[in-house]
Amino acid sequence: MITRGMGTVANGMQAMLDFEDVTAHNLANVTTNGFKRSNIIFQDILQSKVQTKNVKNNYNDVGTLSVGPRSYRTYIDFSQGGLMESGNKMDVAIQGQGFFKIRYQNVKDTDPIDIRNYYYQRVGNFAIDDENYLVNKEGDYVMDIKNKRIRITRDPDTVEINQMNRMDLERDLVIGETGRIELNNPGFNVQLQKIQVVDFKDKTKVSNIGNAKYLPIYGQNPEMYMKKDGEFSLQQGMVEMSNSNTVVEMINTINVSRGYEAMSNILRTQSETVAQAIGIGNLTS
Repeated sequence: MITRGMGTVANGMQAMLDFEDVTAHNLANVTTNGFKRSNIIFQDILQSKVQTKNVKNNYNDVGTLSVGPRSYRTYIDFSQGGLMESGNKMDVAIQGQGFFKIRYQNVKDTDPIDIRNYYYQRVGNFAIDDENYLVNKEGDYVMDIKNKRIRITRDPDTVEINQMNRMDLERDLVIGETGRIELNNPGFNVQLQKIQVVDFKDKTKVSNIGNAKYLPIYGQNPEMYMKKDGEFSLQQGMVEMSNSNTVVEMINTINVSRGYEAMSNILRTQSETVAQAIGIGNLTS
């Protein structure tokens, strides 16, 4: 029973270390735009059943005997982060649930459709590339509702590739709440494509691949669907901040530290008890 107690405490200490890893990751990304904090679920390790014998020598289950918690899984908290004005017309924040659909820049329009060619993000720090396509900060393409690249140009038959033209385009760019893109100037108004916003019915099957980018977990089907007008709102000139809170994560860190210290003291006491038992056994033998 003594060694079982030591094993229970050791399991608890490992669970605390796992919780600290998650908390440290959240704390490190408090200032990362579009970051979604993670949390951890613990599960009891059930080693055996506790039974009692009745008068007929049959056994009745009383309960189970746990030997401590273990980390079961982590999950992402997709709750809305606060919106902050950036002053940059190329920044777009999603108000509500949803993700921008992004295609890797090395994938061609003529390539077969493959889910591995895309990823999803909430961060809307966009730019116009040398060929007038709307891209994210890595240079990957933002998709429209027809799953095509979005081209920002006054005339579809003309490639406006000089820097001055791109600056004029950014100045005239208007992105509506539904994702509709326009070039609006006192001399003209051009309606362009519409930014695609998607979501997943089961976000527990979505994982973070780094840099606030998300993908369905391999072999899982989170049931992706395109969001309709009214189910979200795009805010031009805004960025979504991290939903990780410094105060909350610091409190979690303190609680983990205190819990780990308490279990360390218990383990030390258990170890001393075992040593005493061994010493008594040596004296009586």
